[in-house]
Parts: sequence; structure tokens; C-alpha cells
Amino acid sequence: MKFIHLTDPHVISGGLPLYGRDPAAGLAAAVADINARHGDAEMVIMTGDLTNWAEQSSYETVAELIRPLAVPSVLLLGNHDDRMNFRKVFTDGMNDGSGFVQGVRKTPAGTFIFLDTHEPGDAAGSFCATRRAWLEKTLAETAGPLFLFMHHPPFPVGIAYMDAIALKEPEAFAEIV
Repeated sequence: MKFIHLTDPHVISGGLPLYGRDPAAGLAAAVADINARHGDAEMVIMTGDLTNWAEQSSYETVAELIRPLAVPSVLLLGNHDDRMNFRKVFTDGMNDGSGFVQGVRKTPAGTFIFLDTHEPGDAAGSFCATRRAWLEKTLAETAGPLFLFMHHPPFPVGIAYMDAIALKEPEAFAEIV
């Protein structure tokens, strides 16, 4: 099975540059390349930081940019995102029943589990008791193989700025998985 993983496009509406580059142009180029070379993929998974400033207009830009994708997409949140503005644009986005943007997709390779580690007002990832309970229940009901997707790393990766915003509850997460 083939899937495409994208992360951190940091889109800004209006074509504004970010650190000297146009994130919207970068995402548009990625979509064009996926369509041209990887139309046989099962899905495109974007694991967060869809926008840089989380404005609704930036999510509208993301939606416009990924609309031409030839394969289905799954979108997750990162620390630069906003759950409410995301939901205003992506009304059919995943919802675990508690309002978190997480869910499950069965694939030929196994079950893909998508986790929402976004915590408003905090750059670090969070996996609160509600999300942990959802994951425990999901894992109990699901046979392997399993694939987990999330924005914030649940363990140190050795890159200082990423380790500084990693998942705040790595031990609780590890106990579940």
C-alpha cells in the first residue's frame, strides 16, 4: 500500500511569504507532484501545522490548494492550528465524538489511527485523559497491523526544537500503545 505523508505546510492566506518562501506555493507544488507521480496512493496524510497563524482564511486556502488532489486526504492538527477555525472550513473532518480531530481508517495495509495532539495556547503536544480513553478503546477494538499518526513526537527525536514541543504525556501514551 502506498500513502503520502506531508507535514507542516504552514500556509498563510493571501500568498504572503514565511521565512522567505511562499508556503501556499509549496503545498500547491506538492499537490501537483502527487497528482503527476503518485495518483496510485491510497491517501495523503497531513500531520498538522496546516496553517501558520490558524486564521479561517488560511484554512480556506489549504482547502483550495488540496481540492485538486487525485487521492483522498486526511488532515490532522499541529501546534500552529486552531480546532474551531479548522472545523469551520473542514466540516467533514474527523471527529472522535468528543470534538477532537482524530479517527480511524481501514486500509489494505492495516488500520491507520489518527491522533489529535493539539493543545490550544501551548506549542507542546497534549494527549489528555479523554484522548487517551478514546485511543485505549480504539486499540481494544482493532486488530493489527496498526499505524499511528500524530503531529507531536511521543519520544525524544534528538532535534532540540522538536523535543521542546514534544508530547507532554509520553509515559501515559507509551503505556497505552
